[in-house]
Amino acid sequence: MSDVEDAFLKRPVERRSSHRRACLLRGELVTQDGRAVPVAVLDLTAEGARVALKHATLVPTVLTLRIDLVDGAVCYTAEMLWRSGLDIGLALSDRRDPALPVRQALG
Repeated sequence: MSDVEDAFLKRPVERRSSHRRACLLRGELVTQDGRAVPVAVLDLTAEGARVALKHATLVPTVLTLRIDLVDGAVCYTAEMLWRSGLDIGLALSDRRDPALPVRQALG
């Protein structure tokens, strides 16, 4: 068996319960103290997202992900599941109106 065939057969097992959709949206990771870190949202599922930071930045494990859409924005409570370089995998819950103050929404 060649190295390519061997690598193909040893792919990681897909653990997502829903299909991942590639996208490229602007977003922000917002901390409880109101600090916002710009990110690119690279893909979404019903339960999570993969985002990319522009620069290496420390971020807490629980925060708010705000995603800018054509017709407005949406916010989620986000929990960091993994980080690899500038990419971060987030579990998403509690979709809410971005007009709510961040402290109230996270609190």
